[in-house]
Amino acid sequence: MGRKHVLLVVTFAVFIGGCESTPTTPTNGGTSIVVTGPQVLRIVFQSPCTQLSPGVIPHVHTRVNVVRNSTEWVATAASAAAGDVQIRFRESGQSVIAGSMPVAGTVTGTAIHMPELFAGPAWALRATWGASTSLTGVAFVAGTFGAASNGIDGIGSGSLTLTDAIGNTCSGTTFSWSVFPSP
Repeated sequence: MGRKHVLLVVTFAVFIGGCESTPTTPTNGGTSIVVTGPQVLRIVFQSPCTQLSPGVIPHVHTRVNVVRNSTEWVATAASAAAGDVQIRFRESGQSVIAGSMPVAGTVTGTAIHMPELFAGPAWALRATWGASTSLTGVAFVAGTFGAASNGIDGIGSGSLTLTDAIGNTCSGTTFSWSVFPSP
């Protein structure tokens, strides 16, 4: 009887220990939720912005490279032409919808609009963030929310200034952000 009791306790401990472990990369059915490598960062200004030159839409699309370290993901400008933007984000809670997870983080630096990433008229625009600009959002896998690919969508709050090619600026504190596969 003693041997069966010990075996039962060991089996239970292994089961509980396995249930409490957490993966280093959140997954959904073996597919990573946050895709690493080349991606596109989209910033959409959420306030009226009449100060910019006619024809300039307050959107910035630029190339970033997403990497995973032990505690977070980091998206950095893919080249000098993309600016020096850096986004750091991490899983911020439990998923409520399968195939997704909440994320939170920060953004710093400057993102330079790359017209070839936006199907529309070309314009020159850069987004520059002040200190303490925070991000919240949700990362999701393809098929979740009807999405064709993995991505991240969210809201940012903190100092943001858009500057067009002739130096006109527009400042605000609220914007949306997305990271999705590079075309």
